[in-house]
Amino acid sequence: MIPTITKNYQNVVISTGNIINNELGQRQSNEELYDGLQKTLHDDPKSSTSDSVVVEIDKLHGRVLCATQELNSKLTENGRNEISIGAKIFLNKNSTESVNEALEALLNILNVTHVDNVVLAYHPNVASATPLATTTPRSPCAPSSNSSSVTDSANSWSARNGDQGISDLKILYKGLERYALKQQIKQLGIADLDAKALAEIYKTSEVAPSIAQVNLAACCVVPVELQEFCRDHELVLNTHSDPELLLPEERFSFLAPGYTIDWSLRYQVYVRCRGVLTAKGYIVGASKPSRANN
Repeated sequence: MIPTITKNYQNVVISTGNIINNELGQRQSNEELYDGLQKTLHDDPKSSTSDSVVVEIDKLHGRVLCATQELNSKLTENGRNEISIGAKIFLNKNSTESVNEALEALLNILNVTHVDNVVLAYHPNVASATPLATTTPRSPCAPSSNSSSVTDSANSWSARNGDQGISDLKILYKGLERYALKQQIKQLGIADLDAKALAEIYKTSEVAPSIAQVNLAACCVVPVELQEFCRDHELVLNTHSDPELLLPEERFSFLAPGYTIDWSLRYQVYVRCRGVLTAKGYIVGASKPSRANN
């Protein structure tokens, strides 16, 4: 059943805890998130079954936290300098408040003073994007044809979001920079930008991004311009398979009726010397629509 906290708060934060132990953390990110939230919000915490989860209700801050003690144990079984904590924020609306809330929740729930890297994925016009599942992938070894290059350009982040999207993204990125300047984030990253948008963020940044992520689900060839920009500016170029919209509102409304997602993030904790993933989880910020919008 859904904890009563969701009935009393305008804004809530939901943490899935470490999903590795319950075998949820081995699938696509959207499936991991949905199943993690379902287990947190709908498993009966009073159940005596062996696979029941421990859910804490933080009434003071409006938070639903799954297996926090187990998560903290994983984070402290090695020294802080022996682990690497990385996070990715998924945002589909322009809100600096959401960026701040996500980062504060990350630091607070993980009970750390800093994280090693944070990547921002901002897709305000995901609804108008070409669905990734309907796009035919190309071999990563094959050169791009002229027709496919035109298609990639038309579907690029800059083409879909325009100058206003880039302007909004710059402001959101400034929110990350404030934490980096305080040494609460060691490295900043950005996801799914084409070379033009990435160059705009880079040249106006106070703390330049050092990580760029590209989604190869739609195109198995990293655009040459993006490769060259990352090489020339010493950015680490990584690939990923996260969808632009991590959890549609209609699916989330089944889990938490009356609430909509403001932001979501995924964190991953690695043991440095062995490269072993020791913890992984999701945190979601949600709110009730204001009365004025009803």
